[in-house]
Amino acid sequence: MVKTKKFIGFILAVIVSLGLCLFSACSKNGGTKDAPQTVSYNFFISSTALSLEKGQSEKLECRYGDKQIVFTSSDTQVALVDRNGTVTAVAVGEAYITAKAEGVSGAEKICKISVIENNYAVTFDRGGEVNAVLGGGQVTLDFTATVYKNGEKSYLTATYEVTPEGCVLKTEGRAARITFSAAGEYVITATYKNASAKITVKVTENIAG
Repeated sequence: MVKTKKFIGFILAVIVSLGLCLFSACSKNGGTKDAPQTVSYNFFISSTALSLEKGQSEKLECRYGDKQIVFTSSDTQVALVDRNGTVTAVAVGEAYITAKAEGVSGAEKICKISVIENNYAVTFDRGGEVNAVLGGGQVTLDFTATVYKNGEKSYLTATYEVTPEGCVLKTEGRAARITFSAAGEYVITATYKNASAKITVKVTENIAG
């Protein structure tokens, strides 16, 4: 009888021990605690391909929740990008701008940058020299500068400059109206990017005879 009681006691002890072990294992594994939840966002990028002219800049808008976006360029000799996502075209070629959400694996977007270089030329609707006579103390002349892009006429607008100063310059679209109030020799320059054209205006008090 004593042996039977001891055997039953041993069995009960084993069962209790197994129960404690199982409880301990469940506690270590988090028991029935909910698994941590993760939140994912749509990665927004304003453009996945840009064609920029050499020297031109454009900003890429990127968002991924409230994460900081880190920008890098595959070729800084072709295109640079600053911490705010502003891309600057440096030289003709192709580069890839990568935008990554900081601290989030796989959260990234790529924008292909194609840098081109256009050829421009500017011409006036008049010859290289214009003669004008003051009448009533002033004379007004109209000029139109045309910008050619890669050999083709465009609707691009040039900027005008008159030297020396002292004239009244008004522009509208591609046209300029200039009022001269004193005799002298003036140079009108029309410029678009790295292209320009010049015309000389000689203003006299009266017609030379």
